[in-house]
Amino acid sequence: MADSDTDNTDDGVPRRWLIRALVGIGFGIPVVIEGGTLVGLLKSGLFGDGDGDDAATITGPTATTSGPPPVGTGDDLLAASARSATLSDATVHAATDGWRFALTVAVENTGDRPYELRLGTVTTQNGSRVDGTAATDRLGVGESATLSATYALPDGETPATMTIVGVDYVDGGGERLTRHTVRFGNVPVKR
Repeated sequence: MADSDTDNTDDGVPRRWLIRALVGIGFGIPVVIEGGTLVGLLKSGLFGDGDGDDAATITGPTATTSGPPPVGTGDDLLAASARSATLSDATVHAATDGWRFALTVAVENTGDRPYELRLGTVTTQNGSRVDGTAATDRLGVGESATLSATYALPDGETPATMTIVGVDYVDGGGERLTRHTVRFGNVPVKR
């Protein structure tokens, strides 16, 4: 009786080794492909994809990011706060001498302590940071004020977010600061 390991195909390769090679290739190729995909997903998730590691990708003035919903004219900048800060106007003025972002905020102290609102840094859709400050005076309970500010933007860029700080004046002369990041919707550009 002949040993099955010594049975040869027409070209002299043992059949058992040929079957093993074909089965190995049949299982090996999908395993290698799926393994490469898994490694790529893990690498992208853990180390970023090289195109920017931000959680959100900004593609234009109406891009979406995670976080609070975008605000526009007539919206409250501090919707989650006990204070009212309504965006009365927001416009980008595009001129030959540069682009300027102008905004007006109507602030009302609806809380139970004196309050101040401070506008801070603006970040553009392209990621540029523009420093600036504007603040109301100290507002007593029930008082209101209008706050206007202008920021010089890089040409061709529109605002994406702004840092806002609310200051509560507590008993004994202390201050309690609350920082907010406001995300703008589509701010109109006027030429």
